[in-house]
Amino acid sequence: MTKVRPRSLLQVVLMGFVLVLMPLGGMIWHDSQALSHLSQLTSDELERAVRDTRRATLLGAQAVDLERTLRRYAILGDERILGSYQQQLASYRALLATHQQSIPDVAIYTDLDAALSWLDGLQDLRKAKSDENNSRFEEFNRLNDQLEAITGGQVDEQVIRMRSAIADLKTEILWASGFVAVLSLLLVLLFTYLIIHPVRQIESRILSLGAGVEPDKRPVDGPAELVLLGERIGWLHEKLKELEQQKYQFLRHVSHELKTPLAVLREGADLLSEQLVGPLNPDQQEICQMLEENSRRLQTLIERLLDFNRLSQQEAFSLTAVPLGPLLSELSAEYRLALESKQISVHLPSEPLSLQAEPYRLRLILDNLFSNAVSYGAKGGQIWIRAGVEAGGSWLEVANEGPAIPPAERERIFEPFEQGSTVRQGLLKGSGMGLSIARESAMSLGGELKLIEDEQADVCFRLTLK
Repeated sequence: MTKVRPRSLLQVVLMGFVLVLMPLGGMIWHDSQALSHLSQLTSDELERAVRDTRRATLLGAQAVDLERTLRRYAILGDERILGSYQQQLASYRALLATHQQSIPDVAIYTDLDAALSWLDGLQDLRKAKSDENNSRFEEFNRLNDQLEAITGGQVDEQVIRMRSAIADLKTEILWASGFVAVLSLLLVLLFTYLIIHPVRQIESRILSLGAGVEPDKRPVDGPAELVLLGERIGWLHEKLKELEQQKYQFLRHVSHELKTPLAVLREGADLLSEQLVGPLNPDQQEICQMLEENSRRLQTLIERLLDFNRLSQQEAFSLTAVPLGPLLSELSAEYRLALESKQISVHLPSEPLSLQAEPYRLRLILDNLFSNAVSYGAKGGQIWIRAGVEAGGSWLEVANEGPAIPPAERERIFEPFEQGSTVRQGLLKGSGMGLSIARESAMSLGGELKLIEDEQADVCFRLTLK
């Protein structure tokens, strides 16, 4: 099944922004509609509450005016006062009917209707005079006060309902906001993954490329630009492999081609030194000695190039227990003349010890470190070779007296063809490959080679093996 990939990184970014903004836009629209509805509801309820309250207060005031007008009519007997009373009574009836429509289902309206019927019968002058001080006037006023109190209660209930509606709307907005926030976060995480995941894949391929490891050949899961970039990294890896093979092939060919004429040169120099073709004067013997020394130096350089080439190709090998004593004895014998000429004494481990390593690579490390200690060691100084086994692995140290390595050069001296500012003691100059080969060998064994501080020696290299 073919995977569906976004066409471009721009499309992923724009789609992400649109999809993240859509829930936010929906939430804004929902909140605006809810707030608009609440605003309208609040406005209507407040307006209604104000009207009901004013109407109830006006009904109480008109009830008092009805009583006063009726008393004036009973005392004066003026028909004009009766007309005013009739108008007030009609106005009260209309206002009460409107109020009953706004606040229905109240039992007090029955008593008010009965009171109004009684007030209607007081339009006769004799009846008005006889009932001028009737207690029903007080009852009528009390009923209006009760109506005003009931209206206030209804307004309070409306306020409570409004508060409840506001609280419900607040809860609804909070839930909607929480849902939108979670949804937006999920969308952000999704599109972040869609962008970061292919970037991580490309980063992994770049790291593999730098480490010399075969990168993942599967296509990058992501936009077309990143997929193409992943393919370009694969193409670059193949090109680097070709260049690496060409480099190794060049080193093998050059080393092999140099060995043949070098062997002829060494053989000729040996024949001249042995005076097989005739006697030599002192100057000629000195020249022959120079030829021998430089031919040996050239042979050492070629051998180290071959060692470096072999290590760089990461040949497969297995680790075994390598006795340290025989290797140290061979080195001491090999460098005996150089040690005697510089009057350097060597201190070897007193107890036999074996290191878990590959014999050839361990021999390379010891050879280069010991050669470095002899070449840069002080005349009449000392060399210490220490070793031990711990719970986490084994270690080996080669330390010597002599010029200390400046801090700025402690890492640079491990680079190929790099030499420090310290002057090498002896007739032969170094190639700058020894420490580089030693570190490469240590890394191939899964260990580490570094320069450390030592209280006894001026320079100390420590090899740590797991």
